Amino acid sequence: MLFSPNQLRVALLCLIPLSACDKLAEAVSEGAKAVAEEKTGGLTGGEKTEDDRLSDKLQPYIECINQQSHNVTDSASRYFRWLPDPAVAPTAKETGVSLLEIRDIKQCVDGITKSADQDPDDPALEGVAKAYADALTAVYGIANEAHKYYDEKNFEDDKFAKAQEMHPKLVAAFDAFAAADKALREAVTAKNDALQERDLGRVEAEMGQVLLWHHKKTMLLAKHVMDIGDVAVSPEFALDLAEFEPALTEYEKQVDALNAYAKAHTAEADSVTLYSSLESDVDDFKKAAKEMLRRKRDNKAFTDSEFKDLSAGFGDRVEGSPGKLSDSYNELVSASNRLNYSRYAPPPK
Repeated sequence: MLFSPNQLRVALLCLIPLSACDKLAEAVSEGAKAVAEEKTGGLTGGEKTEDDRLSDKLQPYIECINQQSHNVTDSASRYFRWLPDPAVAPTAKETGVSLLEIRDIKQCVDGITKSADQDPDDPALEGVAKAYADALTAVYGIANEAHKYYDEKNFEDDKFAKAQEMHPKLVAAFDAFAAADKALREAVTAKNDALQERDLGRVEAEMGQVLLWHHKKTMLLAKHVMDIGDVAVSPEFALDLAEFEPALTEYEKQVDALNAYAKAHTAEADSVTLYSSLESDVDDFKKAAKEMLRRKRDNKAFTDSEFKDLSAGFGDRVEGSPGKLSDSYNELVSASNRLNYSRYAPPPK
């Protein structure tokens, strides 16, 4: 079985400098949607660049990964959590077997279809995305059928007959989705990471080290900390302090610089919708990273109870664990993706 309930679900950062990535922020300002749809090149207008077009192409994939992938993984985790042996179908002996309903996938699938027709042409990426959409469609059908079955307690009427019939289909669908999600995530992450780096340079060149630059720099360094902290906890806690500690130090310095800049430029910060919501998440991620560093540095072993939480997909409950770091990072990315720069008023360069 490919699916693992304790796998980390790391969100991806959007790259839309003048509008929000998250749909919630679009509701905050009607103008944001228009800006996103009519976006021109660069940060101050002009022809669209290759990076602008790549950003537009990647956005539907990122939204699928950040929303649908998490939803499917949470549903699978809920299902397998109650089974002593995932290879064995449920019987009347288990209690509490259930799945989370998978939300409507139309927006994700339509976005992938639309993105395939956008420049730049990338058959390999488009093929991986199509495989993801197919796997998502398949798991959506069987998982929601199972959700309805367990939610309505229909197993009380057929003595778990349908539960046993659906189990191998669920395992196959979740496994196929896990493989498709991994492939899309890897392809998009490689392109998006490079794009984020180039965009940071573009912001500095066109605007200087303004709030937008500090924001983007902070998120790049947070991603670096998360990448290093995504390690196994068994048979040993595999965190490399020689790599992790300098990365955390650099992130902490940048957080201080971000906060200092925002405090000294309140009008600029106020021109970014929802900016204040980012500040606490930036600090929370720093705290979670420090907890990991201390656990490794002090050789504090994970307890049996903590291992159970980690195995069940509750890593966010375990202080100093990759699961808690990932949960904090995802909150930070969500806060970052909600920011809306459509009315951004940086100082003149």
